[in-house]
Amino acid sequence: MPTKEKIENAIAFLWDDLCKLQDPFYIIGSSALVLAGIPLEATDDIDLLTSHRDADFLKEHWQLHKVEAYTPKDSDKFRSNFGRFRWNIVLVEVMGDLEVFHKGEWQKLQIEEYFEVEINQSSARVPVLKEQERIFRLFGRAKDLAKADLITKHIIQP
Repeated sequence: MPTKEKIENAIAFLWDDLCKLQDPFYIIGSSALVLAGIPLEATDDIDLLTSHRDADFLKEHWQLHKVEAYTPKDSDKFRSNFGRFRWNIVLVEVMGDLEVFHKGEWQKLQIEEYFEVEINQSSARVPVLKEQERIFRLFGRAKDLAKADLITKHIIQP
């Protein structure tokens, strides 16, 4: 099954729970790239950017699927109400009110522009490609900068 279809199926699987969130949420990271039309061979997980309270809700609601003893990589660069969850078909990382340490200060990640992807008669928010490029550059790790460059190439030569 192609990566995009896997992501869409995973989101559809989670959709009943995601509909219970009180605030807007966004799919970010590699899954967002794929949903925006950038082909990737594979993605490790689905990254959900949520509010702090919605992250708390998911952490409680998905307790049975929690990945125990999980500590996010680069914790000196990112802080959030993190949670990581695994089902047979999907690995999900929840980031409530994600902040990024950039240029000597903590900055809350805000999504300025997004589009909605239709999945099983529902829709999920995904940052537009220019927004995703900005986010990857803000994150600043080598793997993020490579994804930002991939977006730049795609925009210049679709």
